[in-house]
Amino acid sequence: EMEDNLESSVMNLSIADRAAADAVSSPNVQPTPIDSPHRPFTKHVYTRDFLWAPQGDQLSRFPLHSSGVGSGVGGGIRPLHEDILIAKLRPGQVIELEAHARKGVGKDHAKFSPVATASYRLMPHVEILKPVYDELAEELVNWFEPGVFKCEPTDEDGHRIKAVVVNPYACTMSRNYMRNPILKDSIKMSRIPNHFIFSVESVGMMEPAVIVAEALKVLKEKCERVSGLADDALAMGE
Repeated sequence: EMEDNLESSVMNLSIADRAAADAVSSPNVQPTPIDSPHRPFTKHVYTRDFLWAPQGDQLSRFPLHSSGVGSGVGGGIRPLHEDILIAKLRPGQVIELEAHARKGVGKDHAKFSPVATASYRLMPHVEILKPVYDELAEELVNWFEPGVFKCEPTDEDGHRIKAVVVNPYACTMSRNYMRNPILKDSIKMSRIPNHFIFSVESVGMMEPAVIVAEALKVLKEKCERVSGLADDALAMGE
């Protein structure tokens, strides 16, 4: 039974290659040139050379592509990035490798997690308490908080331009503007307590949007399970 469970979650990938073995079999035979640009007697072995060896019912669950085992888009099990160099072989050299890919989740071990970096911050809230005009507006826009404010033409009280908020999302809450005593009294920065901005980076096997969607499904299932346990506890108390 244990072997059956492992069979469903372990993938076997193997590679066997030999570069110009003629040089070994017969010293008098010239090595056959290998198709490698600018290196006629060097064989480059890439991750695309891995061949999948199905176990149990894996072949029915992961159907093969018409072009062969583990090749082509959607064909069986294959490396995500097929252009990673594994080794360079010279004439007579041989490489034999068998790799086992085990499917898992980040709860079991961090190596299974598809997330590289995940973080969150609160949405900034930027207010202009007093109008900021002319040179001071340009200083605010270009030096203190780039991307948060912009200058707009105005004719208020004979001024040329004034600063307005255009993108509070770009605010890093640095508060550099507070170095200027006038801007310190004119600008207010805070955070919206119920507006979260999440940043999720993927290591490659899943898109960030897919990771977030799947994480929300897991969170929903956990909430439903807790809610069900609470209902059962209330029912037992009655």
